Amino acid sequence: MKTNFFKLSNGIRVIIVPLKGLKSVTVEAFLKIGAKYESKEEAGMSHFLEHMAFKGTKKRPTASLINQEMDIKGANYNAGTGHEATSYHITTVKENIPWAIEMIADMLFNSIYTAEEVLKERGVIMEEIKMYQDNPMMGLSEEMIKFLYGKSDIGCWNISGEVSDIKDINRKKVLGFRNKFINPENMVVVIAGNVDLKAIDEVEKYFNGFSNSSVQRLPEVKVVLNEEFKKEIKKETEQGHFAMAVPAIAWTDKRKYAFKLLDIIISDNSSSRLYQKIREDKGLAYYVFSISESFEETGFWGVQSGVKLERMDEAMAIVEEELKGIVDNLTEEELRRAKNYLIGKTELLMDRTDYVAGFVGQKLLLENELKTIDSELNRYKKTSLIELKTLAREIFVDQKIKRLIISNK
Repeated sequence: MKTNFFKLSNGIRVIIVPLKGLKSVTVEAFLKIGAKYESKEEAGMSHFLEHMAFKGTKKRPTASLINQEMDIKGANYNAGTGHEATSYHITTVKENIPWAIEMIADMLFNSIYTAEEVLKERGVIMEEIKMYQDNPMMGLSEEMIKFLYGKSDIGCWNISGEVSDIKDINRKKVLGFRNKFINPENMVVVIAGNVDLKAIDEVEKYFNGFSNSSVQRLPEVKVVLNEEFKKEIKKETEQGHFAMAVPAIAWTDKRKYAFKLLDIIISDNSSSRLYQKIREDKGLAYYVFSISESFEETGFWGVQSGVKLERMDEAMAIVEEELKGIVDNLTEEELRRAKNYLIGKTELLMDRTDYVAGFVGQKLLLENELKTIDSELNRYKKTSLIELKTLAREIFVDQKIKRLIISNK
């Protein structure tokens, strides 16, 4: 996999990744706009802005026209907002590359944000927020992030915001946020798949003319870790849910490879220790999975599960016991299996153009590194058991464990 790098005169960085043997191609634009950079008054705005990109442009003034055009091409398309970035992608075939590039540029630079569409989208997003609140399996991880970092001065640590944040959003606020943060120097465009280098001409045609004289620098984020150790949410429920977390490392930390492998061993697949002990051995839960996450400034290890109400304490005790003993009983065999799992899953994903585009785009946008997937896998292959044990000894301290619990009223 060869990555070809270009930089437009306005500062937008471009990567073209030809992949042999594939018919599909993904065009994706990444912007360094995310919930982490929002003030308390801007909570939920990055996510709201992402939704509005599909609601009409000067050329395509309605959402239905955009959707029809995408569907006529048989394209897969979507967008996503995270804490540190937002992206917009279209996966299609080679002959549609110029169209896909123009479509994404049109949505990013020429959206009209009508007052009517803003009002309608407020309702859509408020229902989305309620959906996550009503489904702890989907929403508890974001609740944990908010519990951990929500006292920070900067950052909406719940990507969608709260209903109270969304209900007063208007067109003026959307335009103000867009003009404040859409910066060509914080933008990356990736084309991966059945593509040749001539595609750079189309990117220059549609992206090079963009400028923004109103743009402001991203705020400095100083993450404050909540000093509380437990939060309980009471609601009508037939099942108890819990998340447990400990402070860990940022993605800037070179030990992130050891951290990921450690996470796999403990809770990140169906042969992990906690999945086996909580679900298979004890029959306490249907789901057990990792919610670990790292940001530029900080990170956490975490696990989430839904269990019988009367046996939540038992399940959480299993997690505690596992974390206490892991330094002493980690094995080379577990590390070998974790490496094989990660490498196997990643190599399967390398046949997907959207995965390749996402990998190289995020690396360049956030880490300012032009990396291949193979070079990243080599770092995992070289990680030793002693590195995992040293890191586990540092982060898995009983006094640091934080709990978020959903139980019956």
